[in-house]
Amino acid sequence: MEKRLTERERDILLKLVELYIKSGEPVGSRTLQKTYGIPFSSATIRNVMADLEDKGFLYQPHTSAGRVPTDEGLKVYINHLFLSIGEGEETKAGRIIESLRAENIKDMEKIFPRVLDFLQNTTGYVGFGAKLIENLTVKSVTLLRVATNRVLMVLEFHPDYVLHRVIDVSIPESELPKLSKELSKRFHGKTLREIRKELVEDIESLKKEIADISFKLNSQILATLNEVNSLEFHGTSNIVNVLSRDVDRLKEVLKLLEEKSLFLDVLKKFMEEKRQVDVILGSETDIEPLYPFSFVVGKFQAGYRNGGIVGILGPKRMDYSQIIPVVENVARALSLILRD
Repeated sequence: MEKRLTERERDILLKLVELYIKSGEPVGSRTLQKTYGIPFSSATIRNVMADLEDKGFLYQPHTSAGRVPTDEGLKVYINHLFLSIGEGEETKAGRIIESLRAENIKDMEKIFPRVLDFLQNTTGYVGFGAKLIENLTVKSVTLLRVATNRVLMVLEFHPDYVLHRVIDVSIPESELPKLSKELSKRFHGKTLREIRKELVEDIESLKKEIADISFKLNSQILATLNEVNSLEFHGTSNIVNVLSRDVDRLKEVLKLLEEKSLFLDVLKKFMEEKRQVDVILGSETDIEPLYPFSFVVGKFQAGYRNGGIVGILGPKRMDYSQIIPVVENVARALSLILRD
């Protein structure tokens, strides 16, 4: 719950954060007064800033320095931006759509890289996107033998997605039709999230019988489903500009980008939220190497219940007033393109 702010405190806080984002330097009372023509003394402004510090919205890096926003103060500014930006203009979304239509690009696999390139080139940060199919429901499961110890698993979802993976498991060919029928009956109408939960519970109960074919099959299916949601990054070299003086943290972040799983966990949580566009501060992820960063994220729709997320990974001190509309428009453009 946001701590209560007076109108004067909110005004000073918003102006200070805006100035800090532009300069990257601690902001003093005189600078605030001169920049914005605030109609009261610098001593009064200092007192308000001290109150904001006591409430946890600002901090003073050095005794003689001005103030810098905390993550809580930054979040107040970001939430204010969402109210003032509103729906945003359609120009950027229109440009992306027209460019892709002019080249007759309709395949998702070709559209996605183009959109992520647009994001990273427009902002100078890391553009990322995830295609998430958590909410699709299973129609059928088919198992086909392709080698002695390998089986092709085909998962057909309702209404418009097919997943196929070769899994390492030894099953007699004569058993495959029966298993396919059993799995189809068991998983029909369930989402990936529901299936994962069910498989984890099954695997726990089967641990004592490691040789059991059910354990091996369930383990392979679960491993496959955990790899379903794809995540792409464009412009990872831009991370260097943010962490050029912190080599150890840079290595940790690049490792996280390569492994992807923790990023996907963050994005899946956002998919469960009602808001279509949001800003997630690094400190809100509980992933320590990401604390100097922010995610600006937007949802897109692709098909009936299929969709995903596009966004920007950049420094916490980025120009949100410019970045939020870009991400919002790109997400909207993707939904429009994929709806055609």
